[in-house]
Amino acid sequence: MKKMFLALAALATLTFTACEKKSETTTTNTEVPSEIICQYGDTIVAHDIMPGYTDYQVTVDGEEHAFIEGDTVFVACIGNTTMHVEADQKVKKDIALTIVPRLPEEFMFTIPAFDWTRTRNDVLTEVGTPNNRIGPDAELRTTDSVYVYYLDGEKYNQFAYYYFTNDSDNDFNTLSEIVVSIMDEEHGEVLKLFIAERFPFFGKAYSGSIPVWIYYDAPKKSDATTMIRYYRTSAAWNVAFSPKPVQ
Repeated sequence: MKKMFLALAALATLTFTACEKKSETTTTNTEVPSEIICQYGDTIVAHDIMPGYTDYQVTVDGEEHAFIEGDTVFVACIGNTTMHVEADQKVKKDIALTIVPRLPEEFMFTIPAFDWTRTRNDVLTEVGTPNNRIGPDAELRTTDSVYVYYLDGEKYNQFAYYYFTNDSDNDFNTLSEIVVSIMDEEHGEVLKLFIAERFPFFGKAYSGSIPVWIYYDAPKKSDATTMIRYYRTSAAWNVAFSPKPVQ
């Protein structure tokens, strides 16, 4: 897990920004930050912010926001939370953590809505007319099983695919998956970091020989509605959103 944080933090050679700390003086005249502003992949070491003690116990509210190893916090998903530090079982301090995106605005992507009750007509109403339609049978084209949207105007190297399931009567009417596919290397290389900044990581699997990074839209699978999979193909960087698998 720690290696994954460090690798993603270096992705796309983005400039590292140290945590910003707002400090206050305690009754022991030791300056301890009351708030830390940080980014995905940053590390916060308890003995650095509360020096002079031997043993530290550290917890963070919301397991999606941090991975803790000893007295070190590895910052994860963006948002607001609180870090609790207890030193030598006698001094306690609560520190507000504000976790902001590491990616600059130009690398931001639109996350689709996770409403898996939508029909094809719902998608047409909410997202608009697709740039392309794909039928289940290329010759007959009796209905549409996939809507394709071009995401970046004239470049056409970023796409969103809306897939529909054939539930009954060959209608392909229920939304079953949304895949964002990017063929531009500059933006594609940071797509995994964009997802990791926003969704809890649940492990790595393989689809054939292709590695797949798995995320959910909640820190516990029982609370999640959507599974998110990041994977790279020969021509594109992809993120697939689909309903959480039945356990």
